[in-house]
Amino acid sequence: MKENGLWSLICMMCLIMGLTLAQTSQICPSHDAISPCSCTLKKSGLDIVCEFTNLTHISDVMSALKGRTNTVIFYLRLRHSSLPKLQPFVFLGLDIRHLTIHNSSLAKLEESSLSSIGTGLTQLDLSQNALLSVPSSALKDLQHLLILNLNRNKIKAIHKKAFEGLDTLEILSLYENEISTIEEEAFTGLHKKLKRLNLGGNELNKVPTQALHNLDMLKKLEIQENRLTVIQEGDFDGLKSLDSLVLAHNQLREVPARVFSHLTQLNSLELDGNQITHVDPDAFIGLEAESNYAKAGLDYWIDYCGIMSHLNMEIHSENLQYLRLGDNNLHAVPSDALRRLHRLRHLDLRSNNITLLPEDAFTGYGDSITFLNLQKNLIKMLPPLVFENLNSLETLNLQNNKLTQIPEEVTENIVDTLRHIDITDNPLICDCELRWYSVWLGNLRDKDDERMSRKRTVCTMMNEHREYSVQNIPLERMGCVGKNAGRTSSTGNCHVYVDTMLQLLTTAIAML
Repeated sequence: MKENGLWSLICMMCLIMGLTLAQTSQICPSHDAISPCSCTLKKSGLDIVCEFTNLTHISDVMSALKGRTNTVIFYLRLRHSSLPKLQPFVFLGLDIRHLTIHNSSLAKLEESSLSSIGTGLTQLDLSQNALLSVPSSALKDLQHLLILNLNRNKIKAIHKKAFEGLDTLEILSLYENEISTIEEEAFTGLHKKLKRLNLGGNELNKVPTQALHNLDMLKKLEIQENRLTVIQEGDFDGLKSLDSLVLAHNQLREVPARVFSHLTQLNSLELDGNQITHVDPDAFIGLEAESNYAKAGLDYWIDYCGIMSHLNMEIHSENLQYLRLGDNNLHAVPSDALRRLHRLRHLDLRSNNITLLPEDAFTGYGDSITFLNLQKNLIKMLPPLVFENLNSLETLNLQNNKLTQIPEEVTENIVDTLRHIDITDNPLICDCELRWYSVWLGNLRDKDDERMSRKRTVCTMMNEHREYSVQNIPLERMGCVGKNAGRTSSTGNCHVYVDTMLQLLTTAIAML
């Protein structure tokens, strides 16, 4: 009995000693031992930073750290130093999880430079260095790498099997290199896990379709700030899981038919900052929502109080909700192309050359839009029913156009949902029709009210040749009392009626 108690005590003491040793090993070494580097103790391990130093000092610091058993270096950051070549086995004996070698003139890695930390390393940042190519031989043993950052190097081409061995990689960024060529098998081995690929800021003049087509797990592809002049059907074939595509700031002039037809899961598309003058009516085929009732032949509509409401019985697949077409050369809203996008929520058309909004500009697709940006165009007038279908609109930006009037009739269908409207920098004339703005602003609550009140939205009183704040127009002196007063949107009651009828019809159909 006593013997059993003795053994229990010994085991307990061994356990305590083991825990104490483990905790002791996670203590930062003294400043003198790792100077000129510094150390901070994080929850997951040590955070060591070495800046403005050279290879000799870094080698000495690594040697000092190797004598500490069971030490986890969660972050090792080597920044702004002179480190043109990474020596073989420089990290041998160390457990490093996140390694950064940034802005340190790194031009070459030996095959064995990183092999000793291959089982533990999950993030590697080699950005802003002097690499002329992907250091494939040094990377191939990084068996658990999740994130690789090669931004701002001097890589000109990605050769086949450049990332072979990185089966676990989820994020790869090659932003702002000089890449003009990507070979067909460049991303071999990355098809299992890669979710995000950034090829922005390079010299690509066409989409590297053959290199990309096997990346069927890819969620986000960024090819912004390249030299793309044309995109065509088939360019994105194989990217069946793609959720976000960034093609901003290229030299595209047209969005052709069916160019995105393979991207059935696409949720966000950025085409801003190009030279687009034409969007084909069939440009967004494949991005529209699929619906069960369409297949079953069910099609229920209600027309009441001038509102067309679709009985939403179907189960939609994910489709395009965010579309950016700003900073292009469009002369009209590409309505025919947009009418396929029944789930569109965010539409950005800022900084184009749109002069006219036809009354049906948003008909057929506008009922789900919550954000509409038309700022910095050349719009002179708004037809009375132009926003009639924007039943969900919360933010409307009309800033910096050529509008002189915004009649109450234009806004009465959206005031119930609108939380933010920007009509600044327009040559607005003070008249009774602008009364809706102060009424709407008075109905806002909390932060929206505060934010809107700070905007200097002004109009000009022509007979006085002076400006007034739109929310403080002298309505009484202008003879506006009685005019446009007491007018409220009738859509509120209509919406209630329609919603009730939709619920009743849904219940009735479910009972069939």
